[in-house]
Amino acid sequence: MSLDLESLRKIIDPVTRVAGVEGFVISSSDGLPLFSSLTDKDLEEKVAALTAVLSEVGNRASTELGKGEAEWITVNAPDGSGIIYTKLGEIGYMAVLFGKDTRLGVLLYTLKDIKRRIAEAAGFS
Repeated sequence: MSLDLESLRKIIDPVTRVAGVEGFVISSSDGLPLFSSLTDKDLEEKVAALTAVLSEVGNRASTELGKGEAEWITVNAPDGSGIIYTKLGEIGYMAVLFGKDTRLGVLLYTLKDIKRRIAEAAGFS
């Protein structure tokens, strides 16, 4: 089954309701933004490009160390804010920007559920 953009938006929407989430970007594997919740288009393009680079580097490091493909890559700032990168199967990547007061357990649970729902809807579970 193919997953259209509107269906993908509906599946991803719960991440916007996690307290402290500042926004997200869905990007292709080569770093082009597909869509996002960010209003700043320059930031959207920057996050998409960095997502591709950091995800590839993180996955390479994880596999080289014998840990397999990385499920999450998290970059944390000193103030507790940060960004989480995760692969969305054949679609590409998702980057979620979060603030210092975000409950990371809730965010990770939500992302895990989103990934499961995308895999089921797209037929690559």
